Amino acid sequence: MKQGRFVLAVPRRRGVPPAVRRSASPDDVCGDNASFWTSDDTPEVSLGPQGDLIGCVFSAHTARSVDAVPLSEFESAQTAALRLVRDYWGAYVAVLPDPGRRTLALLVDPSGLLPVYRRIGQTHVVFASDACLLGEAVGDRLKVDWAALASFLRYPELRQRQTCLAGVEELTPGTLMVIAGDQESELPVWRAADYLPRGTEPSFSDAAAELRELAIRTCAAWTDRFGPVAVATSGGVDSSFLCAALAAGHSEFGCITLATSDSSGDESDYARLLAEYLGADFTRRVYDTACYRPTVCASAGLPRPGRKGFLTAIDALLADGSAELEKYIVLDGNGGDNLFCFLHSAAPIIDRLRNEGPRAALFETLPDMCRVTGCDVPTLLRATGKRLMGRRSKKEWAPDSRLLADGPILEDLPEPLTPSYRLGTWRHPGKRDHLALIMRAQHHLHGFGPGPARFSPLMSQPLLEFCLGVPTWTWVTGGQNRALARAAFADLLPRSVLNRMSKAGPDSFIRGAFDRHRAVLRDLLLDGLLAKQGVIDRAAVEQAFTLETARRGSLVYRLLDLVEAENWSRSWE
Repeated sequence: MKQGRFVLAVPRRRGVPPAVRRSASPDDVCGDNASFWTSDDTPEVSLGPQGDLIGCVFSAHTARSVDAVPLSEFESAQTAALRLVRDYWGAYVAVLPDPGRRTLALLVDPSGLLPVYRRIGQTHVVFASDACLLGEAVGDRLKVDWAALASFLRYPELRQRQTCLAGVEELTPGTLMVIAGDQESELPVWRAADYLPRGTEPSFSDAAAELRELAIRTCAAWTDRFGPVAVATSGGVDSSFLCAALAAGHSEFGCITLATSDSSGDESDYARLLAEYLGADFTRRVYDTACYRPTVCASAGLPRPGRKGFLTAIDALLADGSAELEKYIVLDGNGGDNLFCFLHSAAPIIDRLRNEGPRAALFETLPDMCRVTGCDVPTLLRATGKRLMGRRSKKEWAPDSRLLADGPILEDLPEPLTPSYRLGTWRHPGKRDHLALIMRAQHHLHGFGPGPARFSPLMSQPLLEFCLGVPTWTWVTGGQNRALARAAFADLLPRSVLNRMSKAGPDSFIRGAFDRHRAVLRDLLLDGLLAKQGVIDRAAVEQAFTLETARRGSLVYRLLDLVEAENWSRSWE
């Protein structure tokens, strides 16, 4: 898999020509003119004299990879950006000089699958695909922003615009950043609100057919770019959807499943059945607590400790399995629950009530949601009434202050990377819940950039736009979560896989690894930087380590997240 690695530096003074020169190395970009560098294995697409596009891009009409996107010499950066998000998709950043206005603009594609980070210095503003390149470009070691790290740990599911490195921000996907000397402005050229349901919706069967076709085209586009792939397969809905789309598009792929040594997290039977049903090669790997290394950082080089520490063991197992299958990139179904609107709330009932009236809402969607959530009718009716009266749950972005030192009480959320949930949702207020779900997936997606050879194709722009346009109640048709995704490939999936409502995970491995390395983990936190900088409540952490594993519940995961933050901090400091 080619990696999308680049760095661009723009002088912070007026009158600098918008033309961009190419540099031979990352430490050579900060000069008198705007300059950029890309690694040898980073794909680029020509925009003619009007700019450069870094990463992968496909035609929205043919789903085929393109090598050039011709732009008119009279086209403004904003017009060019609007055309890019309308007619193309992929994982890219477009660099768009605008000679007429003497500006330079950057567009990050709406999927966010190629993250772009920014650091403003005294002489240059620098943009890069990864934080390490920012430091290399300016010749300065990046430092941890301890207040930002504390905010990250307090809102671990919210991808914030501010990273956990001092002075480093992430650019909002789908937004055009315009630079004119020392002035910057942002123009949203892609808006989630533009794709929300409007008016008459297609039938369930027509929507399932459209989703199927989009998934086949999207997955085929990526495999044409990557070559043969392996799929991290659990036998659950999302990875099975991905495998079915690859099979229907005649793409070459194999299946890898990871299992715990006990039956609690062993999904091998379902995963093997799926592979055999689709005619794909299959291999299995077993978690081993000895493979978890408590002092190794899974988020090394990233601007936030956003990956779980135990993912180092998972990365190694997937890499080993894919090598056996002779596939050198692993696709995963990460983000599927979020994209396919796996809600446990009254939102679909409210939405249908407002659009199709009480009969459809109470006699169809209410029973569907009872089956999805396991709630009885009175409980769900009460929840619906509260939502109708505007009494929304405050748990959506509630802070998690467990084991953290006391911090300032914020009236508002930290600035999110994509504040989509604040958008007006017309007669579909439940779409705010869907948008919040999609935001929660952002830390867990594998994009086109540095890191393990993994990729999460389900958040590609065509699928994202389509799923935003599906009413919330459609996703729970028949009392099944993600019903439309199941229906899209119902003819290609084994019935036992298609009808699964839940699946197990590596919980026993994670708890076993925690117990095996408890002393090391304890010392890391109690004698580490988080304690020294006053980020964690040292006494509370010490107390948490004295509890038995069975009594800790989710506290084990919280402690492991703090350990990952500690290892990440040490990697930068």
